Amino acid sequence: MLSKSGLIIVLLLAAITVFPQASGQRSFDVQKVAGGVYAVIRREPASLWFNANNVFIVGKNDVIVVDANLTVGYTKEVIAALREITDKPVKYVINTHWHEDHIIGNRAYREAFPDVKFVGHRSTLKDLPEIGGGNRKGTLQNGRGFVGMLEANLEKGESIAGGVITDEERAGYASDIKFVSSYLAESSAFEIVLPDVLVDDRLEIKQDGRKVEVWFLGRAHTGADLVVNLPSEKIAITGDLMVYPVPLLGSTSYPLEYAATLEKLKAIGSRMYIPGHGPVMKDDLYLDKMIVLAAAVRDRSRLAYKTGETLEQMRIKIDLTDQQKVFAGDSRHRGFIFKNYVTLPATAAAFKHLGEGK
Repeated sequence: MLSKSGLIIVLLLAAITVFPQASGQRSFDVQKVAGGVYAVIRREPASLWFNANNVFIVGKNDVIVVDANLTVGYTKEVIAALREITDKPVKYVINTHWHEDHIIGNRAYREAFPDVKFVGHRSTLKDLPEIGGGNRKGTLQNGRGFVGMLEANLEKGESIAGGVITDEERAGYASDIKFVSSYLAESSAFEIVLPDVLVDDRLEIKQDGRKVEVWFLGRAHTGADLVVNLPSEKIAITGDLMVYPVPLLGSTSYPLEYAATLEKLKAIGSRMYIPGHGPVMKDDLYLDKMIVLAAAVRDRSRLAYKTGETLEQMRIKIDLTDQQKVFAGDSRHRGFIFKNYVTLPATAAAFKHLGEGK
């Protein structure tokens, strides 16, 4: 499924222990990456809808979890995997940002662990109900039509990008149908759980002798991106600051600031990164590629922007095909993802912020 050209391939080292799932139905692997630290890595193919990775940080008396999932149902599967590791209660769930694939499942943790506290950036209190609420409304209005379109394309054997469908696209569309259908099926029972422990810049949680640092390094994927840093283990849990194989510089991103935030992430000096989506990474190779991409979007948008021009006039002057080649290679499916999650929304966000003088 991976293209042979320019795509960064980040392999898991053999030292990472993979726990096979007791149930063959689970679409994730649980990997022990350090003493008491487990990464829950999704196995669904890259496509247009996502489910978040999770991390368990297990102490002597309690557990810290990083991120919930797209639905309560998916989150309950993750909780079941946690209970195979430990019967200790979850004390904190840290939401790296407010996008729903990382936060809808909070309710499952509150039901399973009544004393749990939810940690999030302060701006989540405003952005999740307002921006998130608007996005949710649009998904509920258009989700069934999206599923129907994908089902029709699968039946006809056609790509939504045009041409005969590839195996990669077929797998991606099937995954999207599963995710959207699960989301819609639960939507009538959605209960948004907001953070009750708020982070402005930094928060330190002590778990036995372990430091768990929660840092806001700056705006990037959203205005609320939190990084969970384990300094002793040199592990950074990045949320969607890092996403593989195609980064998400989406409509709620800050492309003029993204590269600088990633530079701060790199300066932490971690030896391992657990991204919001994608495999565990044990070097800076992919992070470096993301920094180059974010800087290219920033610099080319600034050069192309002219007061009084429209977004489309600005876009005509911006060419990101070199960066698309890096992340998508010759894959039509990943190229379509890049266009819809980088090129179009990132340039729109840059246009907006340049017009506001940010």
